[in-house]
Amino acid sequence: MKKIMTLLMASIFLFGISLLGSGCAEAAELNVLVPTERAVYQRNEKNQADMLVRVKYEAEKNVTAILWASDNKQVSEEITLAATADDATVYEGTIPGVPAGGWYKLDVQAKDTADGQGEVYDTIEQIGVGEVFITGGQSNSCNFGGAKTTAQEDMVSAFNPKTDTWQHCEDAQPCISGFSDGNGYGSPWPSAGDELYAALEVPIGFVTTGFGGSTIADLLDKHYAPILDAIESLRPYGYRAFLLHQGEGDSGIGTKKEDYAESLKKLIDQTREDAGYDLTWVIANAAYTPYTSLAAETEILDAQKEACDEQTTFLGPLTDDMDKDSGYRLKKDNLHFNEEGLKEHGRRWAEVIVQKIIPDYSQLQPDPQPTSTPPAQTTEPTVPPAGNSPTPTQPSVPVVTNSPLPTQQTASVKIISNKGKVFKTGIFQYKITADSKGNKKVKVTAINGKNKKSIIIPKKVKYKGSSYQVRSLDKKALKKLKKVKKIKVPASLYKICKSQFKGKKVAIQKY
Repeated sequence: MKKIMTLLMASIFLFGISLLGSGCAEAAELNVLVPTERAVYQRNEKNQADMLVRVKYEAEKNVTAILWASDNKQVSEEITLAATADDATVYEGTIPGVPAGGWYKLDVQAKDTADGQGEVYDTIEQIGVGEVFITGGQSNSCNFGGAKTTAQEDMVSAFNPKTDTWQHCEDAQPCISGFSDGNGYGSPWPSAGDELYAALEVPIGFVTTGFGGSTIADLLDKHYAPILDAIESLRPYGYRAFLLHQGEGDSGIGTKKEDYAESLKKLIDQTREDAGYDLTWVIANAAYTPYTSLAAETEILDAQKEACDEQTTFLGPLTDDMDKDSGYRLKKDNLHFNEEGLKEHGRRWAEVIVQKIIPDYSQLQPDPQPTSTPPAQTTEPTVPPAGNSPTPTQPSVPVVTNSPLPTQQTASVKIISNKGKVFKTGIFQYKITADSKGNKKVKVTAINGKNKKSIIIPKKVKYKGSSYQVRSLDKKALKKLKKVKKIKVPASLYKICKSQFKGKKVAIQKY
C-alpha cells in the first residue's frame, strides 16, 4: 500500500511539472521594438503624429496596443497589431492622430483571442510627439566644446545610433561618427533643446552625425554613413529638418565659393534622395577660424547664403561674430566654443528654427477623436504645402512623419530595359538583374569600403531616373570590408551577410 501511494504521489508531481512546463512554453516573451523609452515622434501639419508601434512576439496571439496620458487618461482606442509579411514574429500597427505633447505611456499586450484576457505585457513609459532634428557638420556641430552640457528640460531627448534607442539629451552626444564621439565633450544641442522646448512646449529630439575637421566634400564621401544611418534609423519616428554647422574646414584650406557650393548641393541632394522627399535643411553661416583670412571665410559664407532659397533650404544662425574676442571661444585654440559659447550657439539655433521652419499651430482646430481602426497606411511621407509665411492651415516646411518606410515612386514613362547594366553609386557597385515594369531589381556586386567601419546597404538605388530595389548580394562583394564593425542590411540580405561574417566581430542589423 505504501508503495502504491508513493507511486501515486510521484505521478501527481510529474503531471504537475508537465503542466507547468507546458504553460511556460506557451508564455512567449513580448518586447516593444518601436518606440523605445524617451522616443520623440515628429508631428505633422495637423500638430499630430501617426505613431508606429512595432513589437517582437514569437507566438500566435492577439497583440494589441493602447496609449495613455500622464494623468492615466486614455489617448487612443486599442489597436490590433498585425504580423509583418517579412517576419511573422514582428507585429506592427499605427495609432493615428496622437496630439503633440507627452510624455505618453504605451501598453502592449498579447491576448487570447477567445476570451480577451491579457497573457503578456510590455510598457513604454515615456513617448513624445514634437520636433526631431538630424544635426551634422564638423567639430562645432558635435562634441568638441569646452564643457559637457545637459538639457535642463526632461522633454529633450537624443537618439543613440549605436543602440537605436533614445536617451536624455546630455553631452557627449551619442553618435557613430568616430572623431566626434572620441572627443567626448560639449555640443550646442542640449541648450538648443531647452530653448526650443521653452518656445514650443513639445518634446524635442536630436541625432548627431558630425565629424571633427570635415570639409563639405568629406561629409558627402568619407563621413556620409552616419548621416544615412540617421535618416534610415529615424524613419519610424520622422524628422523635421537637417541642421548643418560646417565651413571652418573649407575656409581653412581655401576652398573656392563655386567648389563649396557644388559639394553642398550634392550633399543636400543625396540626403533628399535617401530620405525620399525634399528634406528641409538649415545651414549655419559659419566659416571663422583664428588662422584663416577674411577673404577665405567670405568665399564660404557667400556660398552658404546663396544655397538657401528660404523655401526648403534656410539660412541658419551666423556664428562668425562669435570670434576669439567675443568671450565665446576656448582660449586654448580660439576655435571651439566654451560653455557660454555652447549655450549662445544653441540659443541662436533655436531662434532660427522657431522663426523659419516651425508652422503656426496655435489656431488649429482639434480633429475628432481617433477610432480603433487606423487609416490606410501610405508609402509616402506627409508633405505640407510650401509657402513663405506659415499659417495654421498652410505650414511652410515639408516634414517626414512616422508613416511606414516610404518608397520612392517611379515616374510613368516608356520603359527602356537596362537589364545587365553595371553602375556605381557611392561605394557600391550594382548590376541590374530585372528591369520589367514594376519589377526593378539590382544585385550588389562590389563594395569599395576597405577602410569603412560602418556600412549601410540601401534598400533601393536610382539609375537614370528609375528606382531599383536592392534584392541580392554577390558573396565577393563583402571581401573588401576588412575593418567593418557594424553593418545594416535590408531583411532580404540579412542571412547572406550573417553567413559571410560568421566568426567575426561584426554587428549585423537588418531593417
